Amino acid sequence: MINALKKHAAIALLGAIGLCGSALAAEPVKVKFAAGPTGTTWYAYAGALRGEMLERLPAGSTVDIQGTPMAIANTQLLAVRRADIGLIFPPVAAWAQQPFGPFKKKIESVRGLVGGLDQYYQRITVQNDSPIQSIADIREKKLAVRIGTGPQGSLNEYIAKLILEANGLSYEAIESFGGSISKSSLSILQDQFGDRKIDMIIGITTAGHPNTAQLSITPGQRFLDLSDEAISFLEKYGFVRTTMPAGMFEHQDKAVEGVGFVTSLYANDQVSEEAAYAITKAVMEGRESLQRSFGSMKGWTAEGSFEPANLAAPLHPGAAKYYREVGLLE
Repeated sequence: MINALKKHAAIALLGAIGLCGSALAAEPVKVKFAAGPTGTTWYAYAGALRGEMLERLPAGSTVDIQGTPMAIANTQLLAVRRADIGLIFPPVAAWAQQPFGPFKKKIESVRGLVGGLDQYYQRITVQNDSPIQSIADIREKKLAVRIGTGPQGSLNEYIAKLILEANGLSYEAIESFGGSISKSSLSILQDQFGDRKIDMIIGITTAGHPNTAQLSITPGQRFLDLSDEAISFLEKYGFVRTTMPAGMFEHQDKAVEGVGFVTSLYANDQVSEEAAYAITKAVMEGRESLQRSFGSMKGWTAEGSFEPANLAAPLHPGAAKYYREVGLLE
């Protein structure tokens, strides 16, 4: 009788432990999500990611989307913990740890969750009839080139600076040759390029980007490759060697060699292991649904989701737990 009672007590205790574990696992996850400007692809991504999360996170979970100026701001918001998760480009995550560009102090509190959602490419474009065949021509021939970048302090502008530096150039050198730098929005650069008020645009693009696509039609544009030396230089800043396939834009009949990067999802290091695990699991289980919604995500793979080059920041322990659990990470 005593043994039977002990047995029932042990079973009851194990059941209580199991219930306790289930209760802990079902704790609601409440996060602030740094997205991007309203109306942009990133804001749309955030809305879709939020839907996949809420479908799978414990009851009572909340995901509050914050409109932001994108990657640089999102990194800073995670650093000061005004956001819990956010979309960032890996090069920006790498800059924060160096520090470089917009980051004056090291930021080491950003952790990767899911990488490789889409693909961006470097964009160095000139008019079809331009005599410029490479950026190296500018330095070697001291050409007076009028270059358009993004607005002052924007991601596009920092990328332009790095691409010039990778080719032994600077704003000062361009101006010393009689050239100029125009730091403006994409719409203004598009007009300036079409009116031949600038000769070159340096920045980034995605497949089918409307601004880039329009310039391929009017006035017509030609993409420039980067040299192996320039690519090696840029890899130190979180970029990855990437080939932009031929035919991505009208009249683009050859592939373009250069660098690129992806959009990735991050958390700050104060997000608990349990919450990071639950968020990563929810996003990864919704991957195929997200890919059906966004053609830009068609190249996102399970293996690429934790690839170091697609994060350029330490993997969050909660995310690592998920990837190990499904056999993707040893």
